Amino acid sequence: MQIESITHQGLQRKNNEDRRLVKLLDNDCALLVIADGMGGHAGGEVAAELALESFEGYRPGGPDISAELLNRIEQAHNSIMERSRALPSLRGMGTTLTALCLTGNSAFWAHAGDTRIYHFHKGSLIRITEDHTIAGMFLKKGEITREQARLHPYGHVLTRCVGCEQHEPDSGEFALTNGDYVLLSSDGLHDLISDEQIAAFLSEDITIAEKLDRMISACLQAGGRDNITAVIARI
Repeated sequence: MQIESITHQGLQRKNNEDRRLVKLLDNDCALLVIADGMGGHAGGEVAAELALESFEGYRPGGPDISAELLNRIEQAHNSIMERSRALPSLRGMGTTLTALCLTGNSAFWAHAGDTRIYHFHKGSLIRITEDHTIAGMFLKKGEITREQARLHPYGHVLTRCVGCEQHEPDSGEFALTNGDYVLLSSDGLHDLISDEQIAAFLSEDITIAEKLDRMISACLQAGGRDNITAVIARI
């Protein structure tokens, strides 16, 4: 398994509220986590950091790894809420949170918000997670297309986030085969480049680090209006 990650502040933000955690637990087991904080001032950064702290000591050890990831997200939610109550300046902070555990030929995930997991298998890009946004809700109902959702004026309005009143995460599992890629991305990436562009970058015969560099460059050329974070693993 090969894993690379990258983050960039973007061209319009004064700080980076994205956070990522990449841990290779052994030769065929890895934990990948990405969070995109919100809340203004230092709130977003604090929320994202607290979210990742909940996964720091995690190792899969039970029969239901997705349930374990969900439990860690609940711990993150409680930590953020506790800190918000203790410090009035941080009230209202929250974060998206997307966690992926790769073990053997299986991928287990849990997710809240609009950070994403993609699975690239035999030349096809599969979006694993749904965006918990107003635009994502319209997309799920079939009222708009994926491209319309990407450009929708309410595309950034979250309906769920960790540390928010509505935070219930989704979870699931999918199979992996040798040569597959998985990608975790913050909305600063997938809002500025389409799924078709992401698939094209993943298809290129270059290193994972080069794929990430090209994705970041494309986002910056498109305006770089948000923080940009991505993690790629090749099975």
